Amino acid sequence: MNQRVTHRLYNKICRRVAMGALLPIAFALAMLPAAAQSNFQATIVKHLTTSRDFTLKVAEAMPAADYGYKLTPPQMSFAEQMTHLSQGLVYFLSQFSGEKPNPGKPKSESKEDVVAFVRQSFDNAIATVQKLTPEQLEKTYKSEAGTSTGTELLLGMLDHTTHHRASAEMYLRSKGITPPEYQY
Repeated sequence: MNQRVTHRLYNKICRRVAMGALLPIAFALAMLPAAAQSNFQATIVKHLTTSRDFTLKVAEAMPAADYGYKLTPPQMSFAEQMTHLSQGLVYFLSQFSGEKPNPGKPKSESKEDVVAFVRQSFDNAIATVQKLTPEQLEKTYKSEAGTSTGTELLLGMLDHTTHHRASAEMYLRSKGITPPEYQY
């Protein structure tokens, strides 16, 4: 065989081998966004679960008699902080359904009712996040606050929760109570 024919044959074989190798890679790359979203979703569920458990420890640390306590008169009471934190979960997640948020509230501002409300709110949020589709995570949602993707809504939800739980921890400290050790 002459060198030119050999070179063309070699190139033809290389292209076929490369295409055969590229097809699985191309398929994997096409699946990457869905896999990444699935991993992201699982990560959010993991952090929501940790956040629920830690938030409940903060709620349990405050004595029942101090659930009406405020750091300053214009601020929310401890019970109101914990309730607001929990209601925020519904506000962020309602964007996915397009329904008007209806977060509900505890039966009373007693420790028992607020703790039960916190637990139920987080459990509902975890169940909702587990059911989200990749399309819902990618979609852009419009609200009074502006526009956000589904992914941004979930991150905002976690951020809001952290903010208000940290505020609740300051209520504990001002009462001389050491907050539970931080969980991540």
